[in-house]
This record gives sequence, C-alpha cells and structure tokens, in this order.
Amino acid sequence: MDPRFTIVQIVYWLALATWFGGVLFIAVAAPIIFRTVRESDPTLPAVLSVNMEGQHATLLAGSIVANLLRTLLRLQLICGAAILLALIGQWALLYPAQLYSLVIRTALYLAAVMLAVYDWRVVSPRIYSYRQQYIDNADEPEIANPAKEQFDRYHNESVTLLTIELAVLLGLVLFSASIGPLYSSFAPFVPSK
Repeated sequence: MDPRFTIVQIVYWLALATWFGGVLFIAVAAPIIFRTVRESDPTLPAVLSVNMEGQHATLLAGSIVANLLRTLLRLQLICGAAILLALIGQWALLYPAQLYSLVIRTALYLAAVMLAVYDWRVVSPRIYSYRQQYIDNADEPEIANPAKEQFDRYHNESVTLLTIELAVLLGLVLFSASIGPLYSSFAPFVPSK
C-alpha cells in the first residue's frame, strides 16, 4: 500500500473521529448538565435579583455548556484543518477513480465547516450578548424578559445547528467507509509454472 495514502487516511480518520466525538459528547452532555444543575437549584451570589427566581440554575448550566462549546470550537477548527489537508491528499491520490465519493465527502465536509463557522461567528456572539443583557438588567423586567426570549431563541438555534452538524458528520463517516487504495505496491507472490 502507498505510504502516502496510509498517512492521509490516518490524519483523516483521527480528525473526523475526534470532531464527530466532540460534537456527539456536547449533544449528549448539555441536556444532562442542564438537568443536573436545575435539580441542585443553586443561587449565584454574583447575580442576585428578585426577577430571576429559578433562573440561577439555567445561567450556571449555560455557563458550563458555553465553556464546553468554546473548547469544542477550538477542536472543530483543528480537526477541520486536518480534514482539509487529508481531503486534499485524497483528491491528489484518488482522483479521478473515486470522483463521486470525493465530491460527496468534500460537500459534507464543507457543510460541516459552514455550520460550525455560522454558529461561531453569528449565533454564539448573540447568545452571549443577550445572556449578558439579561443578567445586567435582571431587576428591570421590561428589558430583561425580551433579552431572555432572544437568548432562548438563539440557544435553541445553536442546539439545532449542533444537531444538524452531528448528522452531517455522521454522513461524512458513512461516505468515508468506502475509501480504499487504487492499487497495492506489493503484488502477491504468484509462483511460476
């Protein structure tokens, strides 16, 4: 087997498995974190307000998940870069024999990257902004309540994006199962007659 192909595949599968596993972990862990913290009913001493009755757990769980999402973002960027390099290697080594498979994998990769970047650059900043606006104006319901509604809206959009990204990455895993070398550099020994 071509050693270049082996290296490309190792990089590709390590990055894809790590990215998929990270997104899957967040998708599974986030609801558990919210439920566990809500059951504990904490009070945040830095955020005291009569208008925030019962919201301390949501804020604390949201902070935990937000920190996990920041770490996931760094992981996504690293894995995305590694997969890009591996895809370039696959195109160089497998084109034109596996053209359709290459196009599908590349399209799924681009979709996953676009979802991650959209969440990072558009949705997450809005979540953090409305969360902070909600905390800063907790004693003023006319400002805090619309901020909380927007926070909830963008949080739900982020969860939806994460779910779609998980499905796209699963598709990438499934369409990567058929990647194989075109030839072997070591032909089997065939005895002469």
